[in-house]
Amino acid sequence: MTDATVEDSTGTWQRYRFVLWTDLLAPLSAAVVFFGLLIVVYTVTLSLAPRLGLSQPQIAHMLPGLMRQPGMTQLMTAFSDLLMLFFLWRIARRVADSALIARYRGVGRLLPLLAGIGGVLLAVGTMFGIEALMTHHVVTFHPKSSDAFFAPTGLLQYPIVIATAALIAPFVEEFYFRGVLLSWLKSKITIAPAILVSAALFGLVHLRFVGHPGAEGWVFTGVIALVGLINAILASTTESLWPPFCLHAAYNSTLLAVALLPRLLG
Repeated sequence: MTDATVEDSTGTWQRYRFVLWTDLLAPLSAAVVFFGLLIVVYTVTLSLAPRLGLSQPQIAHMLPGLMRQPGMTQLMTAFSDLLMLFFLWRIARRVADSALIARYRGVGRLLPLLAGIGGVLLAVGTMFGIEALMTHHVVTFHPKSSDAFFAPTGLLQYPIVIATAALIAPFVEEFYFRGVLLSWLKSKITIAPAILVSAALFGLVHLRFVGHPGAEGWVFTGVIALVGLINAILASTTESLWPPFCLHAAYNSTLLAVALLPRLLG
C-alpha cells in the first residue's frame, strides 16, 4: 500500500485500513489551496483596478486593510475551516471504518447531552480558574489587539462568529484531532501516550503562547490541551466524535456567550 495507489483505474476511492501519514497534512493542503485562492483574488482585483476607477497602488494599499476587518477575518476563518472539512471528508471516504478511532457515529442522545453539559461546566470552571489566578496575582492577562479581528462589529457579523466558533471549528477540529490524528497515533503507539500526544498538539497548534507571550499564553495553552485530553478520552471510549463535538461546541459557546452578550446587549 502506497500513497500513489489511493485511487484505482476508475478513479474510485479505495477504502484502506489505515490512516496514512500523508493524511496528517490535510491542514497544510487546505492552507495551500486557501492562500492560492487569495493570490488569485488579489491578482484579479489588481487587473480590474482601472475599471474600478482606481490605480493598482491604491488597490494594493486597500486590500491589506480590508483583510484585517473583523467581518472579513471571520469570513476567511469560516471558509478555511470548511475547506479543511473537504479534505477530511475525502480522507473519511477513502479510509476503512475500522481505521479511524472515532467517527461521527450515532451514540444515542444521552452521551452527547451529558458531554454538552460537561462542556458548559468546563467553560465555567475555566473562567473561575482564570479569575482566581488574576485575583491572587499569579498570572496577569492582557487583551491583545489581534483578538479584535475576530470580534463582531455589527449585528450581521454575530451569526458568522457564532457559527464559526461554536459549530464549524469544533466539528472540523474534532474530525482532525480526535479522528485522523489520534487514529494515526494509535497505529504507532499505545492508546494512552497517543491521547497525551494528541492533546498536547491540540493545545500547541492554537499558538496561544505566541499571541499571549509569557505565563498567560501557557495557561491558555494548558486549558486547550485539557479540553483535547478530555475529548480524546471521550472519543476513545465512545468510538464516536459526537460526544467530543458536543463538549467542544458547548465549551466554546459558553465562553462566546460570556464575551459577546454584554456587547450585544450594549
